[in-house]
Amino acid sequence: MEKSSSHIRNFVIVAHVDHGKSTLADRFLEITGTVPARQMKEQYLDQLELERERGITIKMAPVRMLYKHPSQINADNDADQRGLLYEDLTYKMRGAIFNVYNKLGPSFKENVYGNALEEEFKKNGLEYEREKSIDIIYEGKKIGVYKPDFIVEGKIILEIKAQPFIGKLEIKQVWHYLKGSSYRLALLVNFGSRELQIERIVYDAIRENPRFDPRKSAQVEYILNLIDTPGHSDFSYEVSRALAAVEGAILLVDATQGIQAQTLANFRSAQAAGLKIIGAVNKIDLFPDNNDSRLENAVRDLAELLGVAKNEIFLVSGKTGQGAKQLLDAVVSRIPFPKIAISNSQFSISNFARALIFDSFYDNHKGVVASVRIFNGKIEESDGIKLLATETDSKIKETGYFTPQLKPVPELSQGEIGYIATGIKDPQRIKIGDTIITNNKSPAWPAGRQTTNYKTYALHGYKEAQPVVFVSFYPEEADDYESLRSGLEKLHLNDSSLKIESDQNEVLGRGFKVGFLGRLHFEITSERLKREFSIPTINTFPSVLYKVKVKGVWREIVKPEDLPEEYEEIFEPMISIEIIVPSEYVKKIYPLQNMFRMSGIVTEIFHERIKIKAKMPLAELVSDFDDKLKSVTRGFASFSYELIGYEKADIVKVDILVAGNLVSGLSRFFPRQSYEREARTTVERLKKLLPRQQFAQSLQAFAEGRVIAREDIPALRKDVTGYLYGGDRTRKMKLWKKQQRGKKKLKTMAKVRIAPEIFKELLNK
Repeated sequence: MEKSSSHIRNFVIVAHVDHGKSTLADRFLEITGTVPARQMKEQYLDQLELERERGITIKMAPVRMLYKHPSQINADNDADQRGLLYEDLTYKMRGAIFNVYNKLGPSFKENVYGNALEEEFKKNGLEYEREKSIDIIYEGKKIGVYKPDFIVEGKIILEIKAQPFIGKLEIKQVWHYLKGSSYRLALLVNFGSRELQIERIVYDAIRENPRFDPRKSAQVEYILNLIDTPGHSDFSYEVSRALAAVEGAILLVDATQGIQAQTLANFRSAQAAGLKIIGAVNKIDLFPDNNDSRLENAVRDLAELLGVAKNEIFLVSGKTGQGAKQLLDAVVSRIPFPKIAISNSQFSISNFARALIFDSFYDNHKGVVASVRIFNGKIEESDGIKLLATETDSKIKETGYFTPQLKPVPELSQGEIGYIATGIKDPQRIKIGDTIITNNKSPAWPAGRQTTNYKTYALHGYKEAQPVVFVSFYPEEADDYESLRSGLEKLHLNDSSLKIESDQNEVLGRGFKVGFLGRLHFEITSERLKREFSIPTINTFPSVLYKVKVKGVWREIVKPEDLPEEYEEIFEPMISIEIIVPSEYVKKIYPLQNMFRMSGIVTEIFHERIKIKAKMPLAELVSDFDDKLKSVTRGFASFSYELIGYEKADIVKVDILVAGNLVSGLSRFFPRQSYEREARTTVERLKKLLPRQQFAQSLQAFAEGRVIAREDIPALRKDVTGYLYGGDRTRKMKLWKKQQRGKKKLKTMAKVRIAPEIFKELLNK
């Protein structure tokens, strides 16, 4: 099959978490035959074990599907040779049309005949859509909208007239509508004449173009490159990178939940990226009669959000596959094919190809494998390449695409999504959002071009991910430091939003400070580090980035132990948060105002629900805000947020001492109004979590030069006089004193170790 960018469609599925993106993607894989039925499993594109355990998508997942769109399947295009096209369906429709004409005659308006036909179609069990909007496509681009009176069974256009007669002009008009759409058959019915007129109009590509070879046309297939994306706000950077690699998006909404906070965030991102957005409401299998108010509301709200008619919203079931094929047809007909990217400088397509790196991972044999979208030219597996951001030269080891497994092919062409095995072993050489350029005329990079400013050829990349949560990781065993470094670097390849810096702790030794996009992002990364690289670690409490003014100079700190003894001011990051919640739960949210220092609360009605906007410190969000919000609203509330800057804060650093030793990993910042309460809670919880030792352990919370909370864990005690009975008590006293001296000596020598599990238990408020 000869590849052409006009037969490529690149798109993503975006939605709020748990709205059914991955399940719908499963149905697409089945419809297109990408995955054999015997190999199919739920959440097929979720390759990580953690994704399956948690039931959420963590990593974007590209896959290439081959799909024959109805307008391109020519096995029965020549209707004259193979009998009437859709003969049985046409017969039923003609019967309904004659019944209407026989009962009403020629005296009514078109709308009356349309209403009567609806009743006939219902009696005959025919599915139909009335006045559906159909995009008119010219050379892969939408140029207008056509609204026929009926689409019957998704196959036949029915146009109604009530005129004295219809002639060649009306017939030609419908024929041109067919030509610009994906349909091939129309019935033009005139009820206004003395005798009922039914014109059967076929747009047949074979008859229209004599040079069109039907044997070749039957092999024409569309390449559909789908990228399944995460729904949780912590992984929004994954979504933004996927949006830059495609031309269209399916915005999916759960029929039972309607539009949620992340639905709005994804819509705004897709809109800002200039994508063609197709709306779809999922889980309609829960409403067999399609008459539930929740379904109607979800369709109406999504149509209003997208600014389209309600009949342009697709009804699908990712579980049963209902409506999934029609949605794929819309991907072909509505989403534009890939265009050539324009360079910042004079670009010679004959010499270079350009590709955008939107993801990457490490392979022991192939080195760094870059997931790419080809924007210009053609990349062959023998080409020399240059990575512009790091000015790294290499030679391609393999090219291919995702099925979703890696499938090697000799080349990747303009508009395609695939992978390039770079052969580069150093992960630091690969930057997500970087541009790869190549010379297709030579397997090696041309020496004569070394002085060229290649960065002028760079494609538009991505904004740097801004981490909001910082956690320090330390290996449990000092010898695992290099293994920890290697593991984090390889995770960074697969997750470019991670920010990694070297770190040092007096108690825990050498480690790394890692920046995350949220608390869930931190938890997932920590678990992946443990499972994929078998590196047991100790981590500190999550913190945010504070700005501290010391002697007129501003400094940025993350760890509480880095706070200077004397400082003038401290500022903390603030966010604007948007919460969508059913009206009956609004009162439950207001108590959270003081608990999480929310301010500037504004409420407004949002599609029969309430939208709450407020400002709050980022530090409160990364504690347990998500859990509290879900708890008080029984899981019906959703939220999204964005950073809006810094504000002056009144916070206090609280240190924790165990057996007189400062455990720096347990130091935390708390607001002044709650720091004493939080300190008491921390030592009380720590007392329950820490195991007893052979010596007594005092647990102290220390702040502003004084101990503000204390608990004690008594020592384990062995009965050293158990074998004695009767006699003088003096001997027992000697044994007890000897035991006490031993415990004191042991206490001076002992080093308290806080297990990783205890740190994790202390993460919540």
